[in-house]
Amino acid sequence: MIDHNQGKLILRTGRIACYPVAVNYKIRATTGADAEAIQSVAMRAWENTYRDLVPEASRREYLDKAYSLDWLRQCHQRSDLRGFLLDQDGQPAGFAMLSLGDPAEDPPGAVLRSLYLLPEAQQQGQGKKMLDAVIAAARAAGAPWLWVAVHGELKAARAWYEKNGFAYDGPAETTMGHEKVKMAVYRLPLHHYAKH
Repeated sequence: MIDHNQGKLILRTGRIACYPVAVNYKIRATTGADAEAIQSVAMRAWENTYRDLVPEASRREYLDKAYSLDWLRQCHQRSDLRGFLLDQDGQPAGFAMLSLGDPAEDPPGAVLRSLYLLPEAQQQGQGKKMLDAVIAAARAAGAPWLWVAVHGELKAARAWYEKNGFAYDGPAETTMGHEKVKMAVYRLPLHHYAKH
C-alpha cells in the first residue's frame, strides 16, 4: 500500500514503513589531498566494471601504477590536468580526470581520462552531471574536441557516450597490465555541445 503523508511517500509492507532516502551529491575540483579518496573510488569502480573483462593480475598491475597515491598527488601539480570528485553525502562516490592535451600524446583537444562512479551512485544522473562539469572545463580551456576511449566490450558505456553526443571515431589498442585491450575511441565537438 502507498500512503502520502505530509509530502513524503511512505511504502507500507506489512509492519515496515520504508521512507525514500534523500541523497545529496556535490561535484567539486580535486586536490592532492583527495588522492586516497580517488584511489578508493578507482579501485572499487574498476573491480565492478572490469572484473569479467581484464584478468585480476593485469587489473592490479594497471591500478597499482595508474592510481598510486604518489602518482595521484603528482597529477594535481600538473597544469594540464583537472580532476573532479563526486561527493555523496560527504563520501566519495565518483571521479573524473580531464587532460587538456599533451601535444606529444593526445589528439587535438581535451581527453577524458577517467570517469568512474561507484555502483551505488549509478543510474541517478550523476555521471551526466560529472560529464557536464568535464565538458565545461574543456570548453573553458578552449578545447575544440573532447575525446574518450572506452573498453570495446563495455556496450553500456559506449551507448551512454553516444547518447550524450559522442561520435565513434575508430578503434584503438592499449595495455592494461600485460593485457592488450581493444578500445573504442569517441569524440565530442565542444562548439556544438549543448546540455541534453
